[in-house]
Amino acid sequence: MRLELVVAATLGLVLPACLAGAAQSRGPADGQGATSSTVRPPSEARPEDPIARAIEASSPGPEQRWLEPLVGTWKVDMTFFSAAPAAQHMVGTSQNRWILGGRFLICDLAAEGAPPMEATMVYGYDARERRFFALGLSNLATRYNQWAGTYDPRDRSFILSGKDRDEASGLSRVVRQQVKIESPDRYSLRMFVDAAAGAPIRIFEATFTRR
Repeated sequence: MRLELVVAATLGLVLPACLAGAAQSRGPADGQGATSSTVRPPSEARPEDPIARAIEASSPGPEQRWLEPLVGTWKVDMTFFSAAPAAQHMVGTSQNRWILGGRFLICDLAAEGAPPMEATMVYGYDARERRFFALGLSNLATRYNQWAGTYDPRDRSFILSGKDRDEASGLSRVVRQQVKIESPDRYSLRMFVDAAAGAPIRIFEATFTRR
């Protein structure tokens, strides 16, 4: 019920404003005060409906097609790197599919281990900011991680970066991820942490093979 009230209230605010804007763009109705200064010349194009313009602006664009190779069901081989003597390896599956009319790609991953791991990554393209982004959630934390960046069509790679807090030191750090499309049936995900000096430190790597 609360959601219905919010939607109704939102439409009550937005629709009258849109309709009023459309009415102003059309000018007075015939026989109701129209003068030569308010009549549009035949050659002047009328502005489109503001609602239609908003729908068009929110439609998926060509950038979403660069994410299309990630769609499908994948076997995932993951390795976590840390200061421990040995890296931790896990195997799982990922279901990647479009949501919300093809605007965002959601990747649901599940892997057996101690403890079992569940994670969700959402990829998309922000047309206002003109950049790709990723939002990460998992059952191993209550926080979320986010990255933003660009796509390199020559390398077929998404290069994204974001800030995270090191739980051990409490300090902020820059975490980068590279999603590289290696073939129609294989892509990889690598994550690095910027080091104070020297090359970035690899912390995670996963290979996705189409099932």
